[in-house]
Amino acid sequence: HHRSSLPGALSETIQKARLHRTNPRTHVSTPCSLQGASGHALHGHFAGTYRGDTPRFLLSPDGAHLASGGGDATVRFWDVHTSTPRHTCRGHKDHVLATSWSPDGVRFASGDKRGYLMLWDPTKGEAMGSIKAHTKWITGMAWEPMHSSGGGKCERMVTSSKDSYAKIWNVRTKRCEATLQGHMDSIESVKWGGEGLIYTASRDRTIKVWNASEGDGKGRVGLLVRTLTGHGHR
Repeated sequence: HHRSSLPGALSETIQKARLHRTNPRTHVSTPCSLQGASGHALHGHFAGTYRGDTPRFLLSPDGAHLASGGGDATVRFWDVHTSTPRHTCRGHKDHVLATSWSPDGVRFASGDKRGYLMLWDPTKGEAMGSIKAHTKWITGMAWEPMHSSGGGKCERMVTSSKDSYAKIWNVRTKRCEATLQGHMDSIESVKWGGEGLIYTASRDRTIKVWNASEGDGKGRVGLLVRTLTGHGHR
């Protein structure tokens, strides 16, 4: 197993998320647990009714903090020493389906089934803003790499959605810089590459490559650079 330098109760990398789903007869939600290789579990999230309700959890870039989002519409920041939540953050009104740390670890982003993007201060456990980003649920998100963001500001990110669009955001101003439009079906995954390009993969069986930065003759932000085809099935 891969090992991390996490101290205390989470001395090994958390490897899987376990969910005891809602009983369809009683509609009683039971706690979710994040299970570590060392046998310690983090309990806190409660299951919703969506089949993808396994908690989304990520270590911070420095490996010192853990955050998760779940079907109970909360975001939680965990104390890795005691295996208990440091902050339980409420603001989403539906299942949290995508999460991501900013490269500098200063912000944590979460996206939900109603298409809302929320930004959090992981130190205080407070919301830093909410954006109605999409008309359908958010399927993925990615931050601009630190070396690409001027002065390491870490203020830009991209979200993807079942609505077939991806959008580039400045999270400080809450402004949408570009809408990446061209897919014919839900975008299932999005990545921000290290050379000023964004990649989106869709159920329309294509991968599209988009320009994410100006200058060097690249054209406008959001310009479609190329489309990769070849997959025969979704």
